Amino acid sequence: QGCRIYLCGTKSDLLEEDRRKRGVDFHDVQDYADEIKADLFETSSKTGQSVDELFQKVAEDYVYFTAFQVMTEEKGVDLGQRSGAYFYGCFHH
Repeated sequence: QGCRIYLCGTKSDLLEEDRRKRGVDFHDVQDYADEIKADLFETSSKTGQSVDELFQKVAEDYVYFTAFQVMTEEKGVDLGQRSGAYFYGCFHH
């Protein structure tokens, strides 16, 4: 709960040489990603394909969801807490 999921297919550069090397059908993976509400990336360390996009998405989601969480947290005041920040009194010149 509250977790983002990123599915990363690797070695996409091998598919450029021979599409038959694909271990899993792309549409099956896309359907599964949709089902579990995950972001899907096909990456290659060798060529760098989609690596920047993957890390960019993770970073953007972190910033967005962290900010959203902070904005939606319940704020409260502990009425039993003593603080020296309040001064009460009557002052005359």
